[in-house]
Amino acid sequence: MSEPALRVVEGLPAVLDALDLETIDVDLYRDRHEITNSGRVYGGQVAAQALVAAERTVEVSMRTHSLHAYFLRPGEAAERVVFRVDRPHDGRTFARRCVTAVQRGRPILCLEASFTAGGEAATHHRRPPEGTPDAPDCVPTVWSVAVAGVQPWTAVELRPTAGREAPGLAQDVWFRLRGQDRRDGVSEAALLTYLSDLTLAATVKRTDPAITRLTSLDHVMWFHNEVRFDDWLLYAKECAALGARRGLTQGSVFSRTGTLVSTVAQEVLVGYS
Repeated sequence: MSEPALRVVEGLPAVLDALDLETIDVDLYRDRHEITNSGRVYGGQVAAQALVAAERTVEVSMRTHSLHAYFLRPGEAAERVVFRVDRPHDGRTFARRCVTAVQRGRPILCLEASFTAGGEAATHHRRPPEGTPDAPDCVPTVWSVAVAGVQPWTAVELRPTAGREAPGLAQDVWFRLRGQDRRDGVSEAALLTYLSDLTLAATVKRTDPAITRLTSLDHVMWFHNEVRFDDWLLYAKECAALGARRGLTQGSVFSRTGTLVSTVAQEVLVGYS
């Protein structure tokens, strides 16, 4: 019997649909996007969905200011994911949530997120790397990848800066959405969480291009200023540490005017063929 044809779901509306969760009980949510193919779920999708679940349990005045997600097991595209939210703290200024993503009764991700009612922006922050060319001066990446389920590459245009000697998407990248679709139940912070997992792990190849296998162990984000997708964003990245088995990557997301929007970090398991 032949294998079933790969079902690829493309575009920004598909991403927003995947992130817009179904409420099944108090503090209990489930993804809406049903995929019948085999294969793994993109890790940034599960992390962003977990953040969406957490956001739906706090006051509307609260905004995400940090999160830490641990990837426990690979998610299977053929299975729906259930998200259970716990509420360890609700204060006047801060609220914390813990979210467990479950498939077949087993956790695949746990996320802790912190929210604040204070809307202050960071006025002192690092600047983009000097000499970074502007987005229109960079060449778009052409994708030939096909994976089961939602295809994140088709929701965003990526343009490596080619400003540093690094292989492929290990370079810094400009990115912007393909379209301006919006979904009331999906925040800009959740969408940036989804996109921030793209290309970050590959940054370890700046230090060792011989690395062929990468597995994300965790994903951390801090939000310093308002997340907006009405223009290009720059993802400046570096490999902060690398050993025989694990590497640490760090990223800074800047607006086109140089405002630091978010700081990202991810530890990865590395391997060689």
